[in-house]
Amino acid sequence: MATEPVRCARCGEEIPAERREVLPDTRVCVGCSRDMGGEFRVVVIPERTSKDGSLKKNYGGYTTRKVRKPIPPKE
Repeated sequence: MATEPVRCARCGEEIPAERREVLPDTRVCVGCSRDMGGEFRVVVIPERTSKDGSLKKNYGGYTTRKVRKPIPPKE
């Protein structure tokens, strides 16, 4: 069962199967990702567990979310 090669959205080169296996939602090759400083930006959102106006320190956890960076054209 041969799958069609997935091409980089920036340069058009084939994205290696190993990269697609680790990052299934990737759209750029390793070289372009390195040039862009990574394909995703990780946003950390603190969870607030205390009530409004409370002086009690209630330390919650954090939620993380990946946000895709815009893919600039290759120069």
